Amino acid sequence: MPLVKLLKVSIILPRREAAEAINRLAELEWFHPINRESHYTNPDIDDLLLDASRLLQSIEEVVKSLNIQLETGILDTMFKGALKVRNELVVSDLEDLIQELEAKSKPILDEARSLLSEHGKVSKLLEESKSIREVLKAASNININISNMQNLKRFFASLFIVNQKDVAEVERSLGDVFIVRVGSTEVNVALLVISSKEDADRVIKVFRSYDVHPFVIPTSLPQNPRDAFIEVEKSIAEYEKKKLDIEQAIEKFRSNVTPTIVSLYEGAKAAKDILETMRKPYGTRYFALIEGYIPVNMESRFKALVKDWVYFIEHVDDNPDSPTLIQNPTYMRTFEVITSQQGIPSNRENDPTPMIAFVWPIFYGLMFADFGQGFLLFLLGMLLRVRGVGSIRSWGTLLAASGLGATFAGLVTGEFFGWHIDKFAIFEPIIHSPLGFFIGILDVSELSIEQVLRVLEVSVAIGVTHLTAAFILRIIRAIRDGKVFEALTVHVTSLIGYLSVVALILAAIGAGYDVIGMFGLIGVKHTEPVPWITPLLGEWANAEVVADVAVNALIASMVVSMVGHMVEAKRHKKMHEQKDAEYRGKDSEHGEDGGLIGAVMESFFIRPLEWLSHTISYSRLGIMLIVHVALMVTINHAYLEFEKQANIGGGIAVIAGGNIGIMMLEGLIVYIQAIRLHLYEWFPKWYEGSGTEFKKIVPKMLYTIFIWEGSGGKSSRSGDKGIRVTDKATIEDKV
Repeated sequence: MPLVKLLKVSIILPRREAAEAINRLAELEWFHPINRESHYTNPDIDDLLLDASRLLQSIEEVVKSLNIQLETGILDTMFKGALKVRNELVVSDLEDLIQELEAKSKPILDEARSLLSEHGKVSKLLEESKSIREVLKAASNININISNMQNLKRFFASLFIVNQKDVAEVERSLGDVFIVRVGSTEVNVALLVISSKEDADRVIKVFRSYDVHPFVIPTSLPQNPRDAFIEVEKSIAEYEKKKLDIEQAIEKFRSNVTPTIVSLYEGAKAAKDILETMRKPYGTRYFALIEGYIPVNMESRFKALVKDWVYFIEHVDDNPDSPTLIQNPTYMRTFEVITSQQGIPSNRENDPTPMIAFVWPIFYGLMFADFGQGFLLFLLGMLLRVRGVGSIRSWGTLLAASGLGATFAGLVTGEFFGWHIDKFAIFEPIIHSPLGFFIGILDVSELSIEQVLRVLEVSVAIGVTHLTAAFILRIIRAIRDGKVFEALTVHVTSLIGYLSVVALILAAIGAGYDVIGMFGLIGVKHTEPVPWITPLLGEWANAEVVADVAVNALIASMVVSMVGHMVEAKRHKKMHEQKDAEYRGKDSEHGEDGGLIGAVMESFFIRPLEWLSHTISYSRLGIMLIVHVALMVTINHAYLEFEKQANIGGGIAVIAGGNIGIMMLEGLIVYIQAIRLHLYEWFPKWYEGSGTEFKKIVPKMLYTIFIWEGSGGKSSRSGDKGIRVTDKATIEDKV
């Protein structure tokens, strides 16, 4: 599918009006800014950015404190469903947007802070009460007012709460002092110590060495340890109830405000991102130059929005620095994640996504061919697609497409959870329908040599078709780039050479692998049919004819390709030397016209070996299918053994656990293999992926929609007509 055509636009305006221009471009939305370094700032933009940053930080703090998920995870999507809201914000400019967000977020943030603050206070009081209770517990059986002990004139008396392991050592250190254990817990012991006034300092120092101080009950509690313990127990019960009530209120509050606060977060982040991107417009002290790209179909709207300033529009069909805007249908858009593994296409390349969308289910389906497991995978993907949003929804579509491919491939192989389809009555209508001949046409249930070879043949045939498409796309790209000579002498000959190698392999198979005899060198005539070729062209295309034609075509393509490589290498060398001479301001010395040996090696050895290895690599499609069948046969045989032993429970556990394990493990491995075939076999033949993604000035949002009231009003210049420039004159000269 062709990429969206873009226009490069430039706006010249007084710097004081840059904020208004940013508002208009945000309203346009489909604007990819060109960021150029500038030493001049706009105070009004910086003030707006500061306000947006503060607002975003405030919302983010509450979001984290309330543990609100900005994107729903996979498990929550499956069992609860993702948040599906689209809040509309009607605004006139970014300043109005920020004020609107602040007004809507203030009551929510204030209530959230109040609840969180109250929760923090109660939690702190609860922890303090629990700490006091732990200390009081050891002395809770003492029923005296311990404050009276401080009034003794001739004796020193005090309570100490000591750790169990330190009690014996304390008693040894104070052997001449009266010490009695008056209570204990699993950890602590309450010691009543009575001594003379003269020994008071020594007693306190001994206990201080164990980090123990005289026991003091807080003044807010009764000074009777037993009464204080009862009072603390009541306080803890009250605090725990209050904390639970607050937590329930927070949970209810979070449930109620999540849709709103997620939308507010998105809006604040979008405002901050827009202002951060555009905060320093390029230009002079008093004038600003804003540059970027827009889709062609946005030209009239762009003109209407920036009519108050001078603007320039130019076509960028041949500009390698322009971004790439891909607009695929909804289904195909899902597979852009595969394309992005290699990179975004430049404006000189075709978007591979539509072809990936067609090929991916075939690859995945053949490697994971099982009607039952494929259908479960399809249902899981549809569940994620229906209940999810954003990236989860896209991955759900990809999973559903993969599962659907595996479901149809399961009909072709006749597999249903590892059993053959004809064993189940539910498939009788399909088997006896006009489409019934497809059922089991690629049967591999017995894993015989014939079945394995047939599966590998189909895999290689798919690989040849896939690689041939890559060669054709490379030819188209070279012609589009104006490299007709390279296309004819290098890429067309590569395609002919590749098909010749494939034809030779097929001829060898048809001749019973008599590679020498099929050329008629030993007087043996090979008139056997050639797989794929004879059914397509007719009986005249036998092994000997195909071998003769293919070898001549291969040699001719190699020779032409070698010449083409040498000519192109010489041309590139000359071009680089000229650039080098221009850079140095003098002529560069020409080196040797090398490349003959390299061209021979490239054309006669390296490329044929690459073609062969890449084609063989597609046999993994069949190999993964064979592995899948072998694993399922093992699981099903284990189930039958349990059934023979009348152990139905064990059999069900084996067959259920085995199917789940195989689906999880093999599903991931098959995904990796399908990715690998694209990244290492297909993409390198024709696709670079050196483009830059078109990024709208307003980032993508899942829960928020900006509705702009209009573009009028605030610019001091009004009624000025725009200027349209179609040539590629330098904009800075016009400033």
